[in-house]
Amino acid sequence: MTGRFKNIFHTLIIFILITSLLYSKILSNFIWTLPELFLDLKKPIDWLECHSLGFNLITLENVDCGTEKNIGQFNYGYAFLSIPYNETLGIFYRTYLPWILIFLFIYLTLIIIDPKNKPEIVLTYLALLNPSTMLLIERMQLDCLFYIAIIFTVFNRFYFINWFLGVYFALIKIYPIAILINIFVENKNRSPKKIFIIILFLATVFFIYVFINREFYLFMLNNMLPGKAGYHFLYSLNAIPKIFAYVFGIKYQILLLIFYSLFIFTTIKIYKRIDSNNYILNKEMYTNDSKLFLIGGYFNLFLFILVSSYVYKEIFLILLIPFILNIKNKYQDKIFNILIYIFVIRYCYLFLYAYINVHDGITFIDNQRIFTNKFLLAIFFKAVLDFALMSIVSAMLYMKTKIYILDKFKK
Repeated sequence: MTGRFKNIFHTLIIFILITSLLYSKILSNFIWTLPELFLDLKKPIDWLECHSLGFNLITLENVDCGTEKNIGQFNYGYAFLSIPYNETLGIFYRTYLPWILIFLFIYLTLIIIDPKNKPEIVLTYLALLNPSTMLLIERMQLDCLFYIAIIFTVFNRFYFINWFLGVYFALIKIYPIAILINIFVENKNRSPKKIFIIILFLATVFFIYVFINREFYLFMLNNMLPGKAGYHFLYSLNAIPKIFAYVFGIKYQILLLIFYSLFIFTTIKIYKRIDSNNYILNKEMYTNDSKLFLIGGYFNLFLFILVSSYVYKEIFLILLIPFILNIKNKYQDKIFNILIYIFVIRYCYLFLYAYINVHDGITFIDNQRIFTNKFLLAIFFKAVLDFALMSIVSAMLYMKTKIYILDKFKK
C-alpha cells in the first residue's frame, strides 16, 4: 500500500471510530459530554445569525435574538462577525462544517506524521483518539480550525494568504498570532529587512482594524474574561501550584512564582544539556516538520504558560510529533527518543486521567470544595508529565529560535 492510500485508509478508519464514539455512551466515561454535538461551534454560529438580524452583541446580557436559544455572551473578537451568514450558510455551518473539519483534521494529521511502522501508527491513533482530542472534537472548538490553518500555512506558498489568516485569526482569538512566526521561516532567502517590513505592515493593519472597532475591543477588554479551567481537564503550568495550594494551604501566588521560576530554571538546564544538538537542528531548519514544530511549539508555550487552558488545547502538541519522529529516525538522538516516550506514556495515561476527572465528583462541606486523594494524585501526575514535556519543548524552541536568528543575520 502506497503512502497516500495508506493515509487515506487510516483516515477513513479513524473517522469511523470517532463518529462511532461521538454517538456512543462510551465517550461519556472519559469527557463531559454535552446534550448536543459541536455546541462550541454552533453557539458562535448563533452569534452570526443574531448579528445578521441586526442585534447588538456588545452587551454583558444574554442576547435574545428571537430564536428561542440561549446563545450566551459574545466573547470572540469583532472580526468574527465579518463571516457571511444567511439561512443556507447557517445550515452548512451547523450541519456539514463540523464533519468537514473532523475529516480534514484527521487527514492532515496523517499527512504530516506519515506513520511508517506499527509504533508510529499506534502513536498517531493515540494522538487522534485520546480523551483530550475527543473533547475538542465533541465540542468542535475553534482550535480545530486553527490547527488546520497552521498546517495549511506551512505548506502554502502564497504567502499573503498565510499572513491574512494569521492576522484575521488573531483578531478573533489573540494566540493564533503565533501563526505569523511562519514569516521568519516560510522563505529561507527572505532578508531581515523584508521580514521587518512585512511585520510592520501586518501590525499596522492589525492596529488600524482594532482602532476602527475600538469600542468593541475596549468593551471586551474591560468586561469579558476568557474561560479558564479549574482543577478538572487542566493543561497549564499553574496546575501544580493549584494542587499544592489546595493540599498544603500555601499561598497560591507564592507557589506560582516558585514554579514559574522552576520552569525557567529547568528549561535552561535542559537547553545546556542538549546544546550539542545544534548541528542536527541546523540541518533541519527549513523543513516543513521544523516549521510545524516551531509554530506548534509557540502555540503550546503561550497556552501552557499564560492561561489556565482546558486539555483540548493539547491538540497543538500533535504538530510537534512529525519533527520529533523525523529527528529520532534520522539521527537516533536520545532526547528525541525521550520525547516520544513521554508522548506515548502521556497519551495512554490520559484515558485513566480523564476517567477519574469524570467519575470522581466534587464534594462540598461548609461551601468548601473537597477533592479525593485519588483525583489529586491523578491530576498531579498529569501536571508533572506536562511540566517535563513543556520544559524540553521550551528548551528546543529556544535553541531553534536562536539558530533561526543567527542564520538570518549572518546573511
